[in-house]
Amino acid sequence: TGREGEIRVRTRNEPPGWLRVEVIDNGRGIDAGALPRIFNAFEQGGRQVTRRFGGLGLGLAISRSLVELHGGSISAHSEGLGQGATFTVELAAVPAPPSHRAPEEGVWNEPRCSLHVLLVEDHADTAEALADLLRDRGHRVTVAPTLAEGREAARAVQEGDDPLDLIVSDLGLPDGSGLDLMREMVSRYGLRGIALSGYGMDEDVRRSLEAGFVLHLTKPVSPAALMTALHEAAAKSQ
Repeated sequence: TGREGEIRVRTRNEPPGWLRVEVIDNGRGIDAGALPRIFNAFEQGGRQVTRRFGGLGLGLAISRSLVELHGGSISAHSEGLGQGATFTVELAAVPAPPSHRAPEEGVWNEPRCSLHVLLVEDHADTAEALADLLRDRGHRVTVAPTLAEGREAARAVQEGDDPLDLIVSDLGLPDGSGLDLMREMVSRYGLRGIALSGYGMDEDVRRSLEAGFVLHLTKPVSPAALMTALHEAAAKSQ
């Protein structure tokens, strides 16, 4: 659909118990010969489309797989080139959730235990999300994006009135390894920590524990898993 084109999205609950979502545009449309193949992988409706618009022709194939995994269907309709296109997704509706969620089991119901945590994470969005989560649970958080800044932050904090209770550190840092940081934190301050890593093989866990981490979490880490680990690590550090 070009710059001056129009795209509309409309939904209907028909038949009852089903949700139909239609995405309608007035763009270049789809040739009748290509329409039966449009959801095949690498299908782009001809070489002219590929040369002009690029891409791999995987978007619609992925869309169909996702919709079908949810028990639904997706279809396309076009009157031809220059006539726009309509894509329709149909999914079964689900019962409305209860108005009040039941509290989650486990650590979310436990009394809050306020800790001062040094969070070392080089990915800014991940660091912000984790820090917000920890602060929301009543913890104090000092954030550092690198090994060097984590080392300096720990030194400054330990010289103040609110020393650290725990380290939560990514292992893959821009200027070194979280394993090296943890060894220093154990040696200098007797601290313990939680390792965050994209790798979770037995050897990875063993190396983390040998460096002084008391727990090793494999990314992506759920909020509940992190909170549980925080309580376990704090208990082991006492």
